[in-house]
Amino acid sequence: MKKSEKTKQLILDESWQLFIAHGYQETSTRQIAKAAGIAVGTVFSHFPSKVDILKTAMHQRIDAVIENAISTDQHHSARLKLRHYASHLFTFYLQHREFSQALLNDLLWHQAYFADQISAFKALLFAEQEYDEIKATVMMDCYFMTLIQGLSDPASCKDSMLRLLTNKLTLLY
Repeated sequence: MKKSEKTKQLILDESWQLFIAHGYQETSTRQIAKAAGIAVGTVFSHFPSKVDILKTAMHQRIDAVIENAISTDQHHSARLKLRHYASHLFTFYLQHREFSQALLNDLLWHQAYFADQISAFKALLFAEQEYDEIKATVMMDCYFMTLIQGLSDPASCKDSMLRLLTNKLTLLY
């Protein structure tokens, strides 16, 4: 790994620890630079803004959650696969509600950043059946609207979110 890549990963790792310890809003790029042992300018040479650090850090962790869920996926239909992965992802998002809300807020206006990850996820859901772009897109709409609704309600839990998603997906099949 090149020095630049190591520095970028160090920024991501240190920022994540600070976000966990102090919250996203309360963590400054100055604190991130100090924790990483680098200049503030170096942080900005790798990431244009703090939300870009969060997006990249979340992207890495979401990929890890999906990889972990792959190891226990025994489902064959796209609907059951989505429910399986949603269970893992909803747990992660709810554990990191503040970060997830900031990420989704940014995602609404910068969807291209996650387009490849979402496309790969849709393909994963249809890995064992014929891919249907319209159905995959509607399933993602159901998933994201359930996620937004769940993150907006402080009383929501993974199980209530899964029930809502299941009810929505049932209408598709």
